[in-house]
Amino acid sequence: MTTGTDPSTVPDWPAPVVRLTGQGTVEVDGAVLPLPPGLDGADARQWAVKNVAERYARLGRAIRVTAVEADGTSFPLIVHPDGTVEALAVEAAGGRRGKRRPRPAAATAKSDTPRGGKSAPGAKGANGRSQEGKSQAKGLIAMGAFLGVIVLGGVVVFSGGGGDPDTAPHSVATTPSAKPTPPPPANLPRPAPDGWTTRAAWALKISGQIGPAVDEDGTIAAVTDKGQLVVLDGASGVTKWSAGVPNDASGSLVFTRIDGRRVVAVSTGQALHYWGIDGDEHPHHSVNIPNSGTVTFLGPSPLISLRDATAAVIADGKVQNVDLPVRTTALAADQQTVLAADPSGHWWRLAPGKQPDKGLEMKSPADKAQLNTVLGVDGGRLVGVWKKDDTTWATAYDAATGKPLATGKAAKDPGTLTVRAAGPLVAVGPLLLDTQRGSSREVTGATPRSAAAGRIYAVDPQQRWHTLTTGADVVMNSKDVAIPLGVSAKRALVVADKLGEKLLYALTPSTNGDQQPAPDGSGQVAAPEPPGQGTS
Repeated sequence: MTTGTDPSTVPDWPAPVVRLTGQGTVEVDGAVLPLPPGLDGADARQWAVKNVAERYARLGRAIRVTAVEADGTSFPLIVHPDGTVEALAVEAAGGRRGKRRPRPAAATAKSDTPRGGKSAPGAKGANGRSQEGKSQAKGLIAMGAFLGVIVLGGVVVFSGGGGDPDTAPHSVATTPSAKPTPPPPANLPRPAPDGWTTRAAWALKISGQIGPAVDEDGTIAAVTDKGQLVVLDGASGVTKWSAGVPNDASGSLVFTRIDGRRVVAVSTGQALHYWGIDGDEHPHHSVNIPNSGTVTFLGPSPLISLRDATAAVIADGKVQNVDLPVRTTALAADQQTVLAADPSGHWWRLAPGKQPDKGLEMKSPADKAQLNTVLGVDGGRLVGVWKKDDTTWATAYDAATGKPLATGKAAKDPGTLTVRAAGPLVAVGPLLLDTQRGSSREVTGATPRSAAAGRIYAVDPQQRWHTLTTGADVVMNSKDVAIPLGVSAKRALVVADKLGEKLLYALTPSTNGDQQPAPDGSGQVAAPEPPGQGTS
């Protein structure tokens, strides 16, 4: 048990704000968390603070927490990894308990609530008692009032409690105070993609549960093996800023746009957490996803697909429903606009609280061709797959005007079609459409798997990888070649496993003199064998 902690020894970050709403939820730095059933009053307060303690226990040190009542009264606390809670001084001489502040919007609450003043050490009042001592004593009373417990010796220890600590909040984004050490260089343990070497300028250990992401402008986001969200400098791999992530987050990080701002997002299944990217501050927000909801990121913004002819978008920090016409499927979202289409080839751009207009309709690329499938590309384009006898066409349309942008023709049924897009290029199964030039070509048997930095990567029936661009296609003979997530500062970012760990590698570009690994061939290199296991 820790007592009498000097507040100056407790760093200013992380500094989560725990706010009781009085409506069965707790807000932490803008994240709205439902309380376990049956908890209210003092039990709810203790649950909230205990979960914060458990969440940050991995730091191995005390943190500052500001607890805020539903009426706005704040209580600055110090919370230790073992659950010990200490009160900070909450008033200056002549002040009153706590600080009553205007209640900010839930979706934008940040850890900017003052943590309490600190009198100069040894300062005396008129009665000879130190102002610091008076403030601390009243702070203890305030802490006891907030937590609903009797405070003895200046501390409170929670040994029990309810709720799942995995739903507890996490730290706000922080910028390293000291000059960070860049990750070391390394060699990629797999063949490199076309145009890159197996030499990595740097390599970073990352989470095996959450995949990294590279934005179109080269911004890199990853979750480290220590569970920290980091935004990295592409050239050096140095961390620009970091934040904690929920323990139950999974899938991949995604760059997207919410409320007009660029953010990096990750899902926990029941909630979407996101952080602002641009600017000096990177506030954390989260929204709860309805039980029936599925979040996808085909367009510039998150799309929440719901049942009963309903979709949803995130606007003003909240989930807002969008009614869909009958038999319509939502494909993508752009801010508050949802792109949705029906099986007949009609599509609409819909928004919350607005009635749909007459929409637009796909034009057939050939006489008597029948529409087979409608596929989403992004917020501005969609594809119609048409069939007539043994011939298949794929046409990309401008979602705003209905204009056909490019059409590709396959000589035989390509089977299940997968869509990937990179800039003006749209791959629909083996058909590659250039929506800028209005041209197309077929890469026989190819299935697009990923896209990055203006290139689409596809695999053929022989499991060879193809790099598809606006120019000539490149066939990479190695079957286990590493495929880039994106490019940043002339580095190709790839993920590969090495000795049981997952690493993010920043590959350097190849030049004419670079020695690349030989492609797959019929020969082999025999590895040495331990003594007693070789042939005699």
